[in-house]
Amino acid sequence: MQESSTVLTLLLRVLKRVPVQAIFDRDPYESRRTALKGSKLLWLLVAFQMLKSPFMRGLVKATQENQPLQQAVEGPVALNTLSNAMAHRSVEQMIEAWMLILHSYGAWVERLGKKFARIALIDASLIRLSLAAYGWAEYRQKTGAAKMHAVLEWARGIPEQLVLTPGKVHDANRVIQMVWKAGWTSVQDRGYVCFRRLAEMLAAGAHFVVRLKHGMQWTILERRLVPAGPQPGRIRLTSDWTVRLAGWPELLLRIVSYQLPDGRLVRVLTDRFDLSALSIARLYKERWNIENWWKWIKAMLKIKEPLGESQDALQTQIVAAFVTDLLWRAFKKFGGFTGSLYEFVTRCQEMSLVRITDLAQGVFRRALVMILKQLNQLQLLPQPTLSP
Repeated sequence: MQESSTVLTLLLRVLKRVPVQAIFDRDPYESRRTALKGSKLLWLLVAFQMLKSPFMRGLVKATQENQPLQQAVEGPVALNTLSNAMAHRSVEQMIEAWMLILHSYGAWVERLGKKFARIALIDASLIRLSLAAYGWAEYRQKTGAAKMHAVLEWARGIPEQLVLTPGKVHDANRVIQMVWKAGWTSVQDRGYVCFRRLAEMLAAGAHFVVRLKHGMQWTILERRLVPAGPQPGRIRLTSDWTVRLAGWPELLLRIVSYQLPDGRLVRVLTDRFDLSALSIARLYKERWNIENWWKWIKAMLKIKEPLGESQDALQTQIVAAFVTDLLWRAFKKFGGFTGSLYEFVTRCQEMSLVRITDLAQGVFRRALVMILKQLNQLQLLPQPTLSP
């Protein structure tokens, strides 16, 4: 075991195996950014998620005072250099780096099972911001906010797409561009109901399960029987129809309705006729997973206090937070940590700068030793390569 290895330097060592700098090198100005190249900015932002300080100054101070960390990020960084990088670094390049890391390490994230394997959950969440400092984040008359729109893979609980907009942008706005994968089913709330978006999904070979908006009209073409009485999950199916929607009559769609334990009626629109009505209802109930995931992200990762004032700076910070969360999940599974993800992550953050050899004996240390051992033997992951 390397005597100076800490939780944080181990995390960065694994991250540095992904050749993300090749992405930034395509920028003709990258050669001038000798003070803070693109890959180093990503390493620093991941380190920021592990440190106690919520401020940029705390990150700068840690790189100056902690020698193992300074070596891991290849030298200290000045505060103004870091601020300038946050203001001017291309968010598109950072997203591409995130996708490469996801491709390299996503296979090691624990899966929930085969049920609903190809399911994508879509939802948005707000970050409250001051309009005085973040003039671009228009939301309401006297308040500001940024809205994070994410596509979450159900099986692994990790995001695959992110779009950041001002808070006032409606969920179905054209500026929110998503990539739809053939064979996958997107589960989303009624705020995303838009015939154009739904048509894009179908054209890509994807499917949808979405809650109907109030006021939508349809013609019922066929009524199917539904099981009587309460079903698993304490829901009661009330109807299963084949319909034509007013405004989109050329397509046959399906509406499944069910009643919640508190008496509320939920109507769900889908193009999937191959599943039972109960499966459709249960699919839509899975959308709550992304609500819980947003709570996790906001509680465990530093995204509510932006390091920069621009929209791109905030999105870059969020992308780095997603990278950190991905590595936490991969570490937990590969190290064989038997506790909860919350327990593993809190220990990682609390002990981030403690040498692994100085940690108390237990499942946490054994997990880190296992990861370090496999990494030293080059068995953790195959060396990733850039796609052409």
